[in-house]
Amino acid sequence: MRVLQSALSAIALFIASTTPGAIADANFYDVPPPGQLVDLGGYRLHIHCEGMGSPTVIFDAGLGDWSTHWTAVQNLLKSDTRVCSYDRAGYGWSDPGPRPRDSQRIVTELHSLLEKAEIAPPYLLVGHSFGGLNMRLFASTFTGEVSGLVLVEASHPESLPYQRDDDGKTPATSQPNQMMVVYPTEPEVLHVPPEAESAINDSLLQTKSRMTSRGEYRALGSSVLELQHAQSFGDLPLTVLSRGKREWPYGSEGDLKEKRWHSQQMEMVKLSSLGHFIVAENSGHHIHLDQPELVAGVVRDMLTEERRESASVLRGMALP
Repeated sequence: MRVLQSALSAIALFIASTTPGAIADANFYDVPPPGQLVDLGGYRLHIHCEGMGSPTVIFDAGLGDWSTHWTAVQNLLKSDTRVCSYDRAGYGWSDPGPRPRDSQRIVTELHSLLEKAEIAPPYLLVGHSFGGLNMRLFASTFTGEVSGLVLVEASHPESLPYQRDDDGKTPATSQPNQMMVVYPTEPEVLHVPPEAESAINDSLLQTKSRMTSRGEYRALGSSVLELQHAQSFGDLPLTVLSRGKREWPYGSEGDLKEKRWHSQQMEMVKLSSLGHFIVAENSGHHIHLDQPELVAGVVRDMLTEERRESASVLRGMALP
């Protein structure tokens, strides 16, 4: 019943967001930003950093989610290194940004945000779902600045609901892709930490979040094309985290979708010669909410290994 109410709530908000005259009302948003707002030239992005150390961990959330969804993982890691979660343009505390809202624009904005906020590389990137697609593109675009990549139930290009053109080659958005994504909206359904509930509830009242989700969804075809032209990772440390709990309904069609999803997740391990695959047995699609300790542990292991290698290199340089 709760999930049904959540779905109805999402549909109602979608209708409101597509009604002529609907606007994003900042007065709805009463929770102050935990981080800083950085001007990118006419619009501001919010980034929340805690802790000290290098490399800096950068989180990117899934479509429709924002920085607060990383609260639990960020809390677990902030004593290990510097950790930063941010809101893509139009989500959370960030202002809406220019369109189209494709991955290339998102990655360019993130890089500018990090530069303006004086958050220097190297970066250990962590992306969930659509955020994983963005982080893959960031890692291939700014290769020398990325020390590792963790994909949390990341979107595989072939798993996204786009259609190809008449030649069967170029991804193009289709009419069904113009619709909003319906997903659970209540914090308790998503296992959100208590300290993040107020911010998420407030953000659900904002038209801008719904319009942003719609814009990202409509641009999926472009995002897929951009990723297909991206460089390979070589020997970049990579861990792919995949859910253990079923998401698709039972039945032959659901069975096929489940099998295809897990095959695609395993396929992404091959993006790097140092790829690893881990199944989060007790999680659904939001592993960072269901099992934040697992995600934090994967990131911590990657940090430890990188620091060990860096120390080894420094010792080698010090030898006569």
